[in-house]
Amino acid sequence: MDFNKINGNIDEDVPVKSTRIRVGRSIAGFGLSPGITKEQRLEMEGLMKNAFAKLEEDLAGDYYPLTGMDEAVRQQLVDDHFLFVSGDKNLQAAGMERDWPEGRGIFHNKEKSFLVWVNEEDQLRIISMQQGGDVKGVFQRLARGIQAVQDSVK
Repeated sequence: MDFNKINGNIDEDVPVKSTRIRVGRSIAGFGLSPGITKEQRLEMEGLMKNAFAKLEEDLAGDYYPLTGMDEAVRQQLVDDHFLFVSGDKNLQAAGMERDWPEGRGIFHNKEKSFLVWVNEEDQLRIISMQQGGDVKGVFQRLARGIQAVQDSVK
């Protein structure tokens, strides 16, 4: 993912409220959501906690496991529109909410512009976002974040 290949950007005078790019990623050796075991999900979460602890500079932040989440933290994540919740009938029918909420959580950097959902629909849902229309900047952060997570998991 080479952000240097992006030419141009949205003009600053165009009224763009925000830009968000998100991708789903999987890690070899772990089952996909409908077939992942509880043990694999917990192992994946542990692997990601270690990876998040290695992120630096503007990517550095905190991981919030859903299991045992403090109510004030949960409410803030809801208010920020970051938190995913249980109850989707399609996910339940596909078996993707087994053992809820164990092995699931959300990471975000200090600026709340780089997020990773762990074991929601995808093994990882990686999101980069910010106010305004700087698509290249949002994509650059996403590409750096994906590379940093990938390097940490190896």
